[in-house]
Amino acid sequence: MSSHDYSHDRFDPLYPAPPNPAGPDCANLMRLATLGAVVGASLAASRQLRQVQEGGQTPQRAVLETGKSAVAAGLATAAGGAIASSLTDQGLSRLGLLFLAGSAVLYGLSNWTEGRENPHA
Repeated sequence: MSSHDYSHDRFDPLYPAPPNPAGPDCANLMRLATLGAVVGASLAASRQLRQVQEGGQTPQRAVLETGKSAVAAGLATAAGGAIASSLTDQGLSRLGLLFLAGSAVLYGLSNWTEGRENPHA
């Protein structure tokens, strides 16, 4: 048995833990993904609702499209956050990297899904 007293081995603001060399942890990425999914779904739902009201979309298809947008936005935000966190700690450069990586993932996902929905296009 060790005689070490672990009660004081907690986070100390004067001596913060070193940054994680492996990058962002899963909990942070999940929070980012959830936030991205909520924002993406909100934007998609408002767009889909307008199309349903105008008669250009069925409610079932609107729900499906909103769900797809939520998943894509969540994935893009998590990927962007992981890339930004691994390259820079904070500030405008991190925000810029998050935006660029998220945009690239959304662009890739939209091109990939469009090709699958319209194989003859």
